[in-house]
Amino acid sequence: MKIQTINSNKTKITSLAAAAALLGLAAIQAQGQSVLFSFSDNTADGWVNGGFSTSPASTVVNIAGNNYISIPIGGFQVANVNSTTVSGAPASSFNAAMLAALNNPAGYNLSYNYYINTSTFTTPGTYLQAGMFVNPGSGYYSQAYGSPNGVQLNGTQVASGSVFSGTVTVPFSVFGTDPNAATETSFRLGIIENGDGTGVNVDFCNISITPAPEPTTLALAGLGAMGCLMMFRRRFA
Repeated sequence: MKIQTINSNKTKITSLAAAAALLGLAAIQAQGQSVLFSFSDNTADGWVNGGFSTSPASTVVNIAGNNYISIPIGGFQVANVNSTTVSGAPASSFNAAMLAALNNPAGYNLSYNYYINTSTFTTPGTYLQAGMFVNPGSGYYSQAYGSPNGVQLNGTQVASGSVFSGTVTVPFSVFGTDPNAATETSFRLGIIENGDGTGVNVDFCNISITPAPEPTTLALAGLGAMGCLMMFRRRFA
């Protein structure tokens, strides 16, 4: 009976720790609106090449099992998605996520994965920069590209024939403050590519706007996870 009582207490403690971890993660997810463009439905989800909605749909390519939109250089604003073009799963959350991020820039992050195969460039040029811009319906415009808030390759890198890939996460506060944020009703999110090469292409995936976890929430989730691990190790030691 004594052993059973101890095991029961351990189970209760473990359950409480697990509950704390789940509550922490739920709090992170419940902080606000979010949108994700993963292109998993094999479409561009409303992203079009060029800076305007009348441009042709972006091309979807599969790289190592993940779908990317493939965006060639050819101007500064090379692709965008907006309230009238967005489609697929992101259509239900795009406006809400953009509105929330513009109204609380310090509480949101913009993130994306990029893939650049420089061996495919016709002429590499001397530099390549990539990033994002935001442009809601009132006309407010802001951009984040190149170092430190985007992708930046120098002449040696673009001429190397190598592949460059990674993730960029930008605090939405980098885009500044939209004075009309509270009353915006339409939104545009776009891609910037800037360089002097030809035949240059950058692939983008997992473009997202998500709440930035607050330190106290992260601490709660971390403590809960640590409790789970400690109880698990103690129980089976």
